[in-house]
Amino acid sequence: MDWSWVWRWPRWFFLIILIGVFVLLFGIAIHFIEPSTFPTVAEGAWWVLITISTVGYGDYAPTTAAGRWMAAFILLFGAGVISSFFFTIASTAFTRHQKFYEGKQDYKGSGHVVIIGWNARTSWLLDQDDGFSYVLVDESIEYHPRFESDFCQFIKGKAIHPSTLQRASVDRASAVIITANQHLDEETADAQTILTLLTVRGLHPTIPCIVELLTHEQIASAKKAGATSIIESHYTVGNALHQSLITYS
Repeated sequence: MDWSWVWRWPRWFFLIILIGVFVLLFGIAIHFIEPSTFPTVAEGAWWVLITISTVGYGDYAPTTAAGRWMAAFILLFGAGVISSFFFTIASTAFTRHQKFYEGKQDYKGSGHVVIIGWNARTSWLLDQDDGFSYVLVDESIEYHPRFESDFCQFIKGKAIHPSTLQRASVDRASAVIITANQHLDEETADAQTILTLLTVRGLHPTIPCIVELLTHEQIASAKKAGATSIIESHYTVGNALHQSLITYS
């Protein structure tokens, strides 16, 4: 039987087991060394736990030389184990916090909306109190742009790579929004958008995909790639400008 999966458990779990075994064994030992002071194993284990935690209530204390030498060993060795346990907990929490901040923490939820590309449009979208949970995927930023948000997680990476979208749990998402890359020229940005759309479709063939295009020429390609809805940002802005011009002329 393959037991290698056991070693993938978190370190704090093994420390809890070690502390439990340590407390039980020395609780049994002190019970047999000083049965009059520690009449039950439970009382011995309680004394060991209080000793290694350096609380020292004083309700139990060994009276024999053997018992005191054991207490010294328990205090020196056990306190180190306890300190290691709390250090591990703090270190794990810090590491998880840092991974979340840097976009290295995988998203484990479902029913969320995956937004690809960080820009003014996605920033506005995240400001809306619409009840959605968002996962932002972007390669150009270094840190979570909305770290204080409770409904947005950041995944750093290229959306054209399936592994990046898998980290964003796109296969369990409710929708995908692909925005145009603001760091590229229009044709290259649209080509990257379509390539990203194809990657999404490879992981989730039926998910609704809202796609932003900068050029009209790529609409047919986006439809063939599986875009559910296409937003021509230049047409939308240009039309709004034209309508405003007519209104005030």
